[in-house]
Amino acid sequence: MDEIAATGGTPQIKVISKRSDDYKLEFVNGAISNITPRGEIICDFHLESRERPTEQLVESVAEDGFAKLSPFKDTGVFTRDVKFGIVINAPFAKDLIIMLGKKITESEELIAERAKIGEQQ
Repeated sequence: MDEIAATGGTPQIKVISKRSDDYKLEFVNGAISNITPRGEIICDFHLESRERPTEQLVESVAEDGFAKLSPFKDTGVFTRDVKFGIVINAPFAKDLIIMLGKKITESEELIAERAKIGEQQ
């Protein structure tokens, strides 16, 4: 009763956020999504990047003791390294869209503020 009185009559619930032991922070730049038979949304997040060149030729030049390197041969292949996936329901997906929209606005404002400060210097 004293706790409720101290908070103005509004009961409070304390929520503690804890990262699991296998928590990883990953950089992703793409996602692929699908729907399960039960209507949940599956979203796989990936890092898309160009494959590294597989070979480079070295031409031996004995006169000056240096080797001449040819340019790398571009493979022309992109890889999508799927980092992780999530399964969410539609109501949570809607909440996530709202949250991300707010974070996008905050991020854009911060970037604009930093650019403005950079222009003034």
